[in-house]
Parts: sequence; C-alpha cells; structure tokens
Amino acid sequence: MHVPTDGITTAAPLRRPVTVPWMAAWTGETTLSTPLIVRPGERGGIAYTDELPTDRGENDALLHRGRSTVRHGKRGRPLFAVVHPNRQRRAMRKLLCHVCGESADRNELGVLWLLDNVPANCPQGWPQEEITAHPPLCLGCAAKAVEQCPELEKGFTAVRVRDPQPYGYRGQLYTRDLSRLRSPIPVVAKETENLAFDDPLLPWLLATQSTVCLVGCTTVDLVPGQRHD
Repeated sequence: MHVPTDGITTAAPLRRPVTVPWMAAWTGETTLSTPLIVRPGERGGIAYTDELPTDRGENDALLHRGRSTVRHGKRGRPLFAVVHPNRQRRAMRKLLCHVCGESADRNELGVLWLLDNVPANCPQGWPQEEITAHPPLCLGCAAKAVEQCPELEKGFTAVRVRDPQPYGYRGQLYTRDLSRLRSPIPVVAKETENLAFDDPLLPWLLATQSTVCLVGCTTVDLVPGQRHD
C-alpha cells in the first residue's frame, strides 16, 4: 500500500484487508428487488409498482431500496467490492466516515477525503471540483485505509474540502423497450451511469449511490496541521 508524503504517496507492501468498511455489503444481506415500470404521465422515467414517498430522492430521482436489514449481527461474509446503497447515501448526506460510520474528520480546512489518484495523473487544478461517490473518512480510518485498501495501491491524495456540494447520483440507467413501445417494463440502457441532479435523464436512473462535488480543496498530509499549496 502507501504512506503519505507531501500529500501524495510512496509504495509500501500490500497488506491483506482486515477492517471491514461500514459501507460494505455482506452476504447475509439480501438485495431488495422490486419490479420497475415506466412511470405513467408526462414525467416519464421509471417507478416502483408499489412506490412510497421515501423511494424518491433529490430532484425526484428513484432511489434503490438497498439491502435487507441483518438481525443479531450475523451477517455472513463481507463483500469488500460491493457498496450498501443505503449506507453510502447516508454517509454522503451526513458526511460520515465510510469505514466506521461515525462523523468524518473536519478542521479549519474542511472535511477529510482520500482520493485514489495523484495530481501528476490529473488535469491542472485537480482535485478542485472533482466528482466522487466515495464518502469522507475520519483520521483513524484514513490511516487504516492507506495500510489496507488495495484501491490505494497505485497512489492516493489526501484532501480537505471546505464545501462538499451534493451533485447527483450513480446508478443503473433505464430506457423504454424500443422493440415494444407500449410495454410498461423498462429495459437497462447502461449498467453504471453518473448523472447530475439537473440531467434530463435522471428520471430514468435507479440511483444506488450519491455523488458530491469537492469544492474548496486543500491537498494535505494525514498529519493534522500540515498543508500543501
């Protein structure tokens, strides 16, 4: 993995993950699958057959219902590569650490984020206005992530964000069945799509994750008080 130097990284031996992120799904959780229909009326888009007011998010986006609640703490095996939709959206909405589920770290420079990229590989000005589906972290969990997370193996950047702004949703994009124009059943147009809140295709997205725009970024080390301009 990596350790921070000047806000970027140096290589270190890869370690086997031992910390299960709060945001990860588990084998003991079952995906809640509800039939979708083409939404009637002028609005168009997709809807659940038994839709509730809580199924709609920002700008009337249809939210994925997530995964079933696990009782008595028996959750099977962690699925490190699978994000629990409800926990991810909660982490973004409340700025929670996606590893432990507690409040993310915040200081005078802003909220702490770890980005799995480095400035040398990005356009000038990055990470200002970066769009991400990765929620922030607390300091303790950020250190664990650097030691354990394979996604950070090729490099990472620690950033303080003064004004993380809700941007949109990531999810599965649907469309009408063009082979059966009167069919009420939509079909998948794209397995993964990122859309802004004002995108005209948003009514056709089954939103699994929230995204934010990172505004007011300062690249930092994971040591409080250190700063890189």
